[in-house]
Amino acid sequence: MDYPCALSATQRALLGEAAALFTPPAVGRTLRDSTTLRFGLMTDPQYADVDADVAQQLYYRHALQKLPQAIAAFNQQPLDFVVTLGDIVDRHAADYASVLPLYARLIHPHAIVLGNHDALALGTLLADRAALPKCYYAFRLPGWRFVVYDGNDVSLYCNALNGDDRYQAETLLHALRLQEQPQAEPWNGAVGQQQLAWIEQQFQQAQRCGERVVVFGHYPLAPLTRHNLMNSNVLVDLVTSYNIPCCFAGHDHKGNRAMIGRTGFSTLKGMLNGPDTVPFAVVEISGERVTMQGFGGEASISFAVQTR
Repeated sequence: MDYPCALSATQRALLGEAAALFTPPAVGRTLRDSTTLRFGLMTDPQYADVDADVAQQLYYRHALQKLPQAIAAFNQQPLDFVVTLGDIVDRHAADYASVLPLYARLIHPHAIVLGNHDALALGTLLADRAALPKCYYAFRLPGWRFVVYDGNDVSLYCNALNGDDRYQAETLLHALRLQEQPQAEPWNGAVGQQQLAWIEQQFQQAQRCGERVVVFGHYPLAPLTRHNLMNSNVLVDLVTSYNIPCCFAGHDHKGNRAMIGRTGFSTLKGMLNGPDTVPFAVVEISGERVTMQGFGGEASISFAVQTR
């Protein structure tokens, strides 16, 4: 486990029960199947105790019914872990009290990625009394390394105690707007230089250890849309240069796919959208093939990868 951004005592006290979001997954020491990796994915439940926006098909309260359905389905599968790719709540930190207990039903280790709505909610708890915590980390299973990047690292959700991170985000956003780039939106964020160096270090260590790498984040890296990580091009170049087989993200609720070099990029559909649909996926990586089986309207895909 590599978790370089542990909470300070002040952050932990201010976050209260939401501090549980920063707990790394307690994965086992072995794969359930020595030849095959299997994990579950879901994203953007975005719970809020507010009426649905029917025009936009956003059903905030329905997360309390949808999440248990996905969790029950995951519990019936032989999985090594499950990842929520961000935005557990929509706007209020108090709403974690309704959602986090649902995850206690999950029998598999659970990795959490923080989304932009999570950062917004947590920021209200922290105000200017503590910096917005970073949440990038890596965890491992035999032959595998899983790297979680934090797209809120350099973002407008940062506060005065995050140093110049917010200023960097404002500067980058301004530059992207001048270039008329689609991801020049205030709800997006970027990965800072320290985190980029850490990510490359993880890739290098994985190479030395003979491990394969899977990457998870909230903000998509590819294809380029208005929901991308603001500096997604930098991370795409890094990921593809190391032939990382696959990257998974949320944030863009419509879902998306791209193949760049030997790397498959998959954006999952948001659970928030629609009154009844419960999109989630189970990913299986065996030998030279990645297979993602979609449920509840999520797409199913399969593609070949390089084993080394």
